[in-house]
Amino acid sequence: MAMKDAYSTQEAAALLGITRQSVERRAIREGWQSRPRSGRGGGKEWLLASMPEATRIQIAKAVAESSVPAPITPSDIAIPDWANAIGLARFRLVMEWRERCAKSKQTKSMASAMFELAYRSGQLLPNIHKQLGDVSIKTLYRWDAMLRDHNDDYQALCDRRGAWTSGGPKGLGQVGREAESTFLKAYLNDRKPSMRLAWLATCSVLEKHGLEIPSYSSVVRMFKRFDAENHDVVVLMREGAKALEDKVGKFMNRDDGLLKVGDVLVADGHKLNFLIINPETGKPTRYTLVGWQDWASRMFLGFELMPSENTQAIASSLYRSIIQLGKKPGCVLLDNGKAFKNKFFEQQTDLEELDGLYLRLGINVMHSQPYAGRTKIIERWWGDFDRQAECAIDSYIGHSIADKPAHLMRNEDWQQSRQTGWVPTLEDAKRLITDYAKWKAIQPHPKRPGTTPWEVFAAGRGEGFSEDERADLARGFLYRKKIRPARCRFAMMGLTFESDELYGINKELTAHYSFSDLSEVYVYDDGRLVTVARPVESVHPMAELYGTALDVATVKKMQKAATRLRAGTRKLAEEIGGEAGNVMMSLQHMQGVAERRKPLLLRPRQPEALPLPELSEEEAAQLAAIAERHQQAEAAQPAYTLPEFFASELDKYAYLFEISVINGTPLKQEDMEFMTRYETSEEYRTTTGRRFEQLRGLYAPKERTA
Repeated sequence: MAMKDAYSTQEAAALLGITRQSVERRAIREGWQSRPRSGRGGGKEWLLASMPEATRIQIAKAVAESSVPAPITPSDIAIPDWANAIGLARFRLVMEWRERCAKSKQTKSMASAMFELAYRSGQLLPNIHKQLGDVSIKTLYRWDAMLRDHNDDYQALCDRRGAWTSGGPKGLGQVGREAESTFLKAYLNDRKPSMRLAWLATCSVLEKHGLEIPSYSSVVRMFKRFDAENHDVVVLMREGAKALEDKVGKFMNRDDGLLKVGDVLVADGHKLNFLIINPETGKPTRYTLVGWQDWASRMFLGFELMPSENTQAIASSLYRSIIQLGKKPGCVLLDNGKAFKNKFFEQQTDLEELDGLYLRLGINVMHSQPYAGRTKIIERWWGDFDRQAECAIDSYIGHSIADKPAHLMRNEDWQQSRQTGWVPTLEDAKRLITDYAKWKAIQPHPKRPGTTPWEVFAAGRGEGFSEDERADLARGFLYRKKIRPARCRFAMMGLTFESDELYGINKELTAHYSFSDLSEVYVYDDGRLVTVARPVESVHPMAELYGTALDVATVKKMQKAATRLRAGTRKLAEEIGGEAGNVMMSLQHMQGVAERRKPLLLRPRQPEALPLPELSEEEAAQLAAIAERHQQAEAAQPAYTLPEFFASELDKYAYLFEISVINGTPLKQEDMEFMTRYETSEEYRTTTGRRFEQLRGLYAPKERTA
């Protein structure tokens, strides 16, 4: 405690280590001066300045060695919240007691007894009673004296238990350095042992060394104190570096308000938490949803459903997203998963070959860090989709074992009896995802108050693509499947597609399609767009009798289309001629005897060449110069031209093979070097080389004959 200028008889006796009577005799003997004492009880205080020097030194030494803590002031030590709350509650109780005693007409002792009774019953200051419990009259007198000694500063009544009053660590749980170190070594383990198991291991080690064993509650309090100041160490040692980065590490606030619609498209794959009927096997399957989201507007633009994540699903969903966006995006942010790291999306080869799709479209590619979901804003969309849509489907299975519905557990007969057993088809799942995306688009934007994702997206949407541009995108991004049309139709994915341009074609073509949108299929023939086929439209079987005006108009339209196609066939047949009968009659065994004896003239006799007029030397020189210029022009003109883009090196090689080997056209030097280089590649030797060698063998005799 701090030195005071005057002490009461009782205080002086405690400091000097003598009785009160000895203090009074000593005061008379040494001539101490006094002054009236304020406060309850009255009396007098002995002035320190009037005491002899030896007595003053003895009192000062006693004060310095006293175990009673000095009064706490806000500038000394920060009071813990729990101790501060107790001090305020005690102050409120003492102030209420003072007021009741001052207003009471009874004696102070009687008023105090009535106050104590009312307080203990819980009727007076019930919240204080819950916090402090029963308080005796003696305790109230003691608290009142402490407040008067410190000018009614409530901090004098704060709870002083623990080491915080001396500047030590706040809180309890002082178990000793050896016990603390042993417990932390056992508990801070990546196998995540329980706190009780770590305590048992600590007890075993301490017992072996003959050290004091702390209680479990003391160890728990000690760890809470350690975790409060070293949470980063606890997370790193028990959960790893990723958890440290996600839970403790710093992070950056990204202002996506600076982005425009179409600047960045974010892609990610999500394993659906409900089952879908696989159209190929007919069995319930957990599909993977690959989706694209515009960062600025938060619009979910396109998706693809596949049994497993693959690059073609990503490409197909990107195609739908670009069509929805109406313009080419400036950048795509891809996950670092296996499906997104394929070179199909990154330019790894010669830039001049333009093999990368993104490079050709002028789109920048960026990859997020592995296992860093905070870098992909689309992760929020997946979570909302699971909580707001997936969980309502009957085939929902949960995203983990802990989240599995009750009816999938063993012996849950009652829960299983309440299930319908309905599993959505692929079309049902597409419709569900599309409807949810539309609903999500009109919800409030998370970063731009007062707007919705659709409003932001519509304001920055592109103008769209022409038919040729869409076909070019489809060729690069959509799935591919070999088809053979018949009667203007072909079947694929359980649907039948039709187009008038397929009329009369009897060979294999390539269909480019998207799983998520089968409303149109692009059909190519060796890289050349043939048509855009659409699902077959059924008509009313008796449209004229029972159908509507639209049904009748549809039937007539289809009849006119069929008539037009037949007319085109008839016209082409007439151009060929139809004189097969006359040609056949020219055979020798089909003629009469007289005609057979006449030799057949297989070739008409060539007329004799007309004599050329004589030319002067000047005219002959002019004709020779003209002929030479024509020859130079023909030599300068290339014999062939290449398309601007090839989907792969194989397509380019096949095109040059047809020009050089089949048609016999000489190649340019750079194209000959490309064919030579490709024939040494692994792809040519293992897959396509045998077929081209067979073709070369078929056409080689023709070259020699020629």
